[in-house]
Amino acid sequence: MTPPCARCGNPLQLRVNLSAEELSALDNDLRFESGQFVVTPERAEKVRTIVDLVDKDLEDYDSELARLREHIMAVQAEKRRLEIHRAKLCALSSPMRKLPNETLLRIFQHACKENILQRYPWRWIELPPTYIKKSRAITYLSSMVISSVCFRWRALALSSPALWANLTLETHTMEKTSDSETEGETFESDGLTNTVIRYLERSSDWPLTLTLTMFDGHGILSKEVPSLTHLVQNASRWKTFKLMGTYLLLSADMPSKMHFPLLEELVLSHSDSHHWYSEDRAMELDYFVHSPRLRALFTGIKGPASEVLYNQLEHLDLRGQPLTKLIEALCSCPNLKSLELADGLDASNSRLEQGVLGTWFNITSITMRSGSSRAVFSCFNFPSLNNLVVSGTYDTRWTADDFIPFVSGSSCVITSFTLQKVELLDVDLIAALRVMPTLLHLEVYACGYRHNPITSHLISSLTHHPSTSVTLVPKLHSLHLKDRPADEFDDAGFVRMVASRWFKPGSDLSAEMLAMGRSSIRSVLLEFYWSPRNRAWCRYV
Repeated sequence: MTPPCARCGNPLQLRVNLSAEELSALDNDLRFESGQFVVTPERAEKVRTIVDLVDKDLEDYDSELARLREHIMAVQAEKRRLEIHRAKLCALSSPMRKLPNETLLRIFQHACKENILQRYPWRWIELPPTYIKKSRAITYLSSMVISSVCFRWRALALSSPALWANLTLETHTMEKTSDSETEGETFESDGLTNTVIRYLERSSDWPLTLTLTMFDGHGILSKEVPSLTHLVQNASRWKTFKLMGTYLLLSADMPSKMHFPLLEELVLSHSDSHHWYSEDRAMELDYFVHSPRLRALFTGIKGPASEVLYNQLEHLDLRGQPLTKLIEALCSCPNLKSLELADGLDASNSRLEQGVLGTWFNITSITMRSGSSRAVFSCFNFPSLNNLVVSGTYDTRWTADDFIPFVSGSSCVITSFTLQKVELLDVDLIAALRVMPTLLHLEVYACGYRHNPITSHLISSLTHHPSTSVTLVPKLHSLHLKDRPADEFDDAGFVRMVASRWFKPGSDLSAEMLAMGRSSIRSVLLEFYWSPRNRAWCRYV
């Protein structure tokens, strides 16, 4: 059917004949006729006339196509308007609009865990900032995004200071380049400072959770940190304060005797490459002497400051401390409940041969690197210990030789055990599990490639066999395994193990197993590392 004309509305009339007979005749002429006498002057004139008519027809069709495109664009625009209108109409009946403000605020508080503010552009080539370039804004500026959705959400966000009280600031002094052309560059722009001020204003009097990552180039202490100045002015509201990087509080013009009435958690972590700051780092702890609520301290500073109120701490993280310093810290913290230790807790063989150096009854949780495990297991007793986490690197080896006497000597009841990135033989892990019959939660992350504890032997040992009365970790409630690629895993044995440990609640079998001191497994999480064969991560729950 011929389309209508754009001007008169009538069907377009072709000036040339495009019938099948005419087209077939032209094809035959092109196929069989050739030579200099084929096209006579009369025929050439006729061809030129037809070509002119075809050009005019093509112009008409181009005009018609342009008109149709405009019409299609107009129809599409009208369709989009209708879709937007429909979405707005549906939003009127959305269940979200029926939520009370209190419930909606709880959702907002769950979403607004952190707000990341970064210096831009970032030129510190040694350590990059948190990668947010391709992330959605809701993931790193959640409070700002939520307050920009609609009038109601904005009013709720502005009326809730807690949404603005979690702030992460990442910045540095100057451009860290080989030629150091921008040595005089300051920490941040006015836009970054103004944003920090806006967050402080909207957080009102709410306790602040601050994470600062600051780098000071070439050891030059810059005082041009306007945002930090504003944060220091609100020090009375600090609840959690984390300082990482190479920047020192000594260069921030902070009063020597400040009061932090709400401070509960303090993290001071610095780059070891700037070793010339070691004495100044130790002095930083003196700023926080007047922190009556301080309960958790994370620091890698050599030699803790004497004025810090260690006797009120409940959690202590000492990184890179020798054994003697650890003993001094433990003696200074009578209320300590949890302890974290990194590698570097070394001790001489003569020191280890002395046996147990102390017993601490209040400590219930220990997280340590595998390099410090021998010193801890050989020199200390923790009778109240119920949570133990041992982590390492890909080439870290760990055995159960020191662990078994430690558990027996401490007479502790361990209910949660986590092993991360530690190369361990399956027989050593099984031996360690045998001395923890009260274990409820077990996590094993097998990152080693030479010694992987997650083997068929381990799975078989965890399987309950009706013919035997002894079961490895009989009270196990949750199991989390993170193994190498799935093609190397005994999946059939794993399924049998889980099936043997699960009992239907209220059944006769469940009652019988409970009478025997066994519990039904309730949670199983199995993860596999990225495999080049299947080009994907695998996860089964």
